[in-house]
Amino acid sequence: MTAWGDDPELIATFRAEVEERLASLSAGLLTLEANPRAREAVGGLFRDAHTVKGSAKMLGLDHVVSVAHLMEDLLGAIRDGRLSARADLIGLLLVSCDAVGRCMPGASTPLDSTSLEPVVTALHSAIAGDDHVEIPLLAIPLLEDSEEELDHDLPVRGRDQADSVRVAATKVYDLIDIVGEAALGTRRVEQTAHGLAALLAEHGRWTAALRQAVSRDDALPEPAAIALHRLLSLSDQITASTGNLEEFIESQVGRMALVRDGAMGLAMVPLRRVLTAFPRLVRDVAIACDKDVALDLDGDDVELDKQVLDGIADALKHLVINAVDHGCESPAARVVAGKPAQATVRVAARTAGGHVVIEVSDDGGGINEDTLRAKAIERGLLPADSTVSGTSLLSLLFTPDFSTAKTVTETSGRGVGLDVVKTAVDDLGGSIDITTVLGAGTSFTLTLPVTLGVMRCLIAEVGDERFAIPVTSVVESLGLRDVTATALGGMPVILRNGVSLPLLDLGDTLEVRGDRAPRAALVVRHGDRQVAWSVDRLKGEMELVIKDLGTFLTRVPGVAGATIAGDGNVVVLLDLRELAERALGLGQRGAPAISNAAPTGDPSQPRARVLVVEDSVGVRELERVILEGAGYLVETAVDGLDGASRLRAEPADIVISDVEMPGMDGFALTRTIRRTKGWEDVPVVIMTSRNDEEDRRAGLDAGASAYLFKQDFDQAQLVDTVRRLVGR
Repeated sequence: MTAWGDDPELIATFRAEVEERLASLSAGLLTLEANPRAREAVGGLFRDAHTVKGSAKMLGLDHVVSVAHLMEDLLGAIRDGRLSARADLIGLLLVSCDAVGRCMPGASTPLDSTSLEPVVTALHSAIAGDDHVEIPLLAIPLLEDSEEELDHDLPVRGRDQADSVRVAATKVYDLIDIVGEAALGTRRVEQTAHGLAALLAEHGRWTAALRQAVSRDDALPEPAAIALHRLLSLSDQITASTGNLEEFIESQVGRMALVRDGAMGLAMVPLRRVLTAFPRLVRDVAIACDKDVALDLDGDDVELDKQVLDGIADALKHLVINAVDHGCESPAARVVAGKPAQATVRVAARTAGGHVVIEVSDDGGGINEDTLRAKAIERGLLPADSTVSGTSLLSLLFTPDFSTAKTVTETSGRGVGLDVVKTAVDDLGGSIDITTVLGAGTSFTLTLPVTLGVMRCLIAEVGDERFAIPVTSVVESLGLRDVTATALGGMPVILRNGVSLPLLDLGDTLEVRGDRAPRAALVVRHGDRQVAWSVDRLKGEMELVIKDLGTFLTRVPGVAGATIAGDGNVVVLLDLRELAERALGLGQRGAPAISNAAPTGDPSQPRARVLVVEDSVGVRELERVILEGAGYLVETAVDGLDGASRLRAEPADIVISDVEMPGMDGFALTRTIRRTKGWEDVPVVIMTSRNDEEDRRAGLDAGASAYLFKQDFDQAQLVDTVRRLVGR
């Protein structure tokens, strides 16, 4: 390497240049492979290889210069018609691109100069005109998944290569932080100007009163009269200046908003930054799987915050690999099914409000639910007689270490993939949905925030405090006078769209002091559950520049960040998911007291284990608190399917189950328990809102030991029933 090659900025500049040219080379080679007659495109590829050679020469990487020079010779032979664009030659050039990239300083999987010898030998053989060239394998398999650490300090090229400036990502985010602080300062100035205007209005009223008094009494001494008139004139001038100040501040607020948007725009990068590598990825996976797959990209110009795109890049790669390996059939199988021999994987992106929706789909065979269910039963995730289907069954694909592949290959079968995707999406505050049609294909839809730095929030007042709540998690807002709250075991619930939702008090959960008068509620989504939060007032929506709490406070439970309002007060961004878990786990203030007495019986016996199966988070947590307060060990499950799985993992002394639940309902769970060896004597208590005689008879016929009604719920009755059936 040259003497100045130790300069990190220069190395980063040349590395970025080489990466761009290699990406262009790879994309062009794939185009040439699809259309070998398009020899006019080879000229651009030749120039890309020449640029790579020049950059390598500047860095003193002689071994890279040799490879790039041979790539030029081979491309020249194809351009001049001395060689055809055969698949083996295209593959060799693609491997050469990989080798060059891995020889650059800072590469994540570096190659030494000796590892290039097989590539150099193969290039010489190709240029000599050999009929078939064996494509060399590099030291590390191309498709091996790696935990690549993204370097955010690496300068990136702007979108317009003819007129661009390379800027380190950290500098961009530092600028965004400074602009955010300036925007907060502007809002404080605006608030101060409004306060000054209010004071001047009051001053004007008293000045007018003084002017009228003076006009009725001309007995003032001349010096006092002159001073008074001068004071009145100055008051008029101050009022006019204040009006001008307000207009100026208003215009500056608008300009600051433009500056903030511009700064945020610097952190936005197009999706093509990740998608550029996908044509090569699809080609390599398809060859490894002996399939013929085309890639269709749509919306690659959609922009995301760099942090969001970096966070989702590996997840998108996993989905594309799965689509080719798992989703698409072999050419022969597709022809038999009446489909074109070539399969298609599609990656499409679009903006939707403050979100970006990315869909990865294929036109393959779809997900066979029978096969998936059998694999889940084999893994012990489902009971042997399970009939679960649809969304509940497909969600098992996100289980860690779960794979339907029959063999382990470089691309599948290790059970790593979709759980990584789910984790990445959740960490970014997004969501993922699966749709599949057997014989027609599968689609994964990711919904992600455009940026993490600016959030649109609802401002809620609770007592004397104000809190920010992300709009993305809010399902609806409503006035408490428009809904009827009922009590279930002392916990208030409201009915929305036929579903009972726990009504939690935000002020009680946060222990806010001062006078309280809840008048509104927010229905908030937590995963696939909903909870209602009561607040005193809603003050509207605002776009806020959110800051973390810094190293001094680090992690505060229930707080996701903070911002500063125009009056200088701190407004906290709440993590309502964590607060809901805390509120439901501890119970609500004002709920009935729960006995802490241990169950009767022999104190030397271990505590009885109770399994509560209930899809309503409020009812489920209420029953758990009551039973734990009575001295029982309590396990909870969200539906019958989950309940059966937990029973398989660890038997319970008694099961308390709701009836109407997604997947497996309470009656089906009871029948499953009665038919399963080792479970047949476990007492089952049905606790439901269905109180007609026919449902009661159905529950008892299924094998229920007791039948309790939620409308008549009494915590003492619940504890007594459990104690009677368990015997302790």
